[in-house]
Amino acid sequence: MDPRILKYYNRELQYIREMGGEFAKEFPKVAGRLGLDGFDCADPYVERLLEGFAFLAARIQLKLDSEFPRFTQHLLEMTYPHYLCPTPSMAVVCLQPDRAEGALADGFVVKRGTILRSQLGKGDQTACEYRVSQDTTLWPLQIVEAEYFSHFQDFTNVPRIDVRRLKAGLRIRLRTTAGLTFDKISLSSLRLFLRGTDQRPMRLYEQLIQNSVAVVVRPPAKTWNEVLPASRIQGVGFEDDEALLPFGARSFQGYRLLHEYFALPERFLFAEIGGLGPAVRRTSGSELEIVVLFDRSDPVLENAVDANEFALHCTPAINLFQRRCDRIHLESSVYEYLVVPDRTRPLDFEVYLPLAVTGHGTAAEDEREFLAFYSAAESTR
Repeated sequence: MDPRILKYYNRELQYIREMGGEFAKEFPKVAGRLGLDGFDCADPYVERLLEGFAFLAARIQLKLDSEFPRFTQHLLEMTYPHYLCPTPSMAVVCLQPDRAEGALADGFVVKRGTILRSQLGKGDQTACEYRVSQDTTLWPLQIVEAEYFSHFQDFTNVPRIDVRRLKAGLRIRLRTTAGLTFDKISLSSLRLFLRGTDQRPMRLYEQLIQNSVAVVVRPPAKTWNEVLPASRIQGVGFEDDEALLPFGARSFQGYRLLHEYFALPERFLFAEIGGLGPAVRRTSGSELEIVVLFDRSDPVLENAVDANEFALHCTPAINLFQRRCDRIHLESSVYEYLVVPDRTRPLDFEVYLPLAVTGHGTAAEDEREFLAFYSAAESTR
């Protein structure tokens, strides 16, 4: 028996006694024989009758209240089915290309949906399987130096730069690997991941996206400068083709962004700097500086930023993949079935969302596709 029924029973019994007394006083000719004088009832037979009625009313009220979560669940299944799904494990993975590999001069694209598998531990039977959520290009590059500064003597003669507006800047120095020079690399944009465990990555992201004035690309010798507008810096992870969680067309994509943000805030700490092609082709050396100038200074970042705050070749990944589940043998007396992906390893997998259900008859060619109960495709039922 549901333990909540006692609370419902006491509430119904109290209501009958209190309101019954008021009803008897208001209509003595009709309710006088109820024997309700105040809160107590002098007639034991009437008392038993009231208690039995309170018990039945409590069961009805409990049943009605229990239907509200079920109604909400069915409503969410039709409008926002992803809210009822479990949240898979998410992570930001950093890929390490071979620095001696010269074939990366044109970049190597790790496509969205690429599978990443973990190594099996002792006693494990199933490797964790992740899929990357966005395309990531591997380059023969490494970040050797980064600095957050507030002095601008080097930019007084740079065209299209008003030094009076500048309050701070971020200098990132890149170096090629595999014996290549920058003019041998077909690099047009660079994606940075702002890593760290404290508030510095968030503050750096705000500076890059909100407070950028211009981007200056130049060699370490400062013999020339390529000035790019601040619009060349863009946030990454907000487009539909960069989503971690699968969302249907019926759902508002903004809710997906909120879900991903609260599940893994670091997945949005990516910034991409575009328009680097002309400066890269002009650089005949192995080092190149990217300087981002800001119109606001952040005291927390002063003397606190180095090369460890940034990482290349990173991408969000999610432990979510498609798999054909074991067949279920139907019985005429059972209407609910547990979906088990693998009966030999029932605890190694968790169902996120059924995508399709196909029924098989006695003959091999007898197949029937089952649709969701809320599906609107009436002609295919």
